[in-house]
Amino acid sequence: MRLGVCDWGYCVYRAETAACIGDERSPNPLWRTESTCVSCANFAVTERHRPVWQARLERNLALITDQRLDGASRALANTRIAECERILSDLSAIEGPHGQAASRKPA
Repeated sequence: MRLGVCDWGYCVYRAETAACIGDERSPNPLWRTESTCVSCANFAVTERHRPVWQARLERNLALITDQRLDGASRALANTRIAECERILSDLSAIEGPHGQAASRKPA
């Protein structure tokens, strides 16, 4: 098991459960994205990562207001919005006393 660090969370990397289909040593850098990580059993996020998810949510909320957006792009933006809302909700739910994040993985 290895710990991978990225802007949007941590990867407690185990090849056999990696959604990014990495090798025995590390995650696959081509498939390692926020959306892939969110669906991975290896993914963990902490309060430290909240700004990344909040910014992603705001970008996608702004994007869906653009009338020029085609249906497939709008569906992708809505999927990303749901991912962000889930992560942010989970972070809020596990926040401990005095604004400290609890040390468990959001569901």
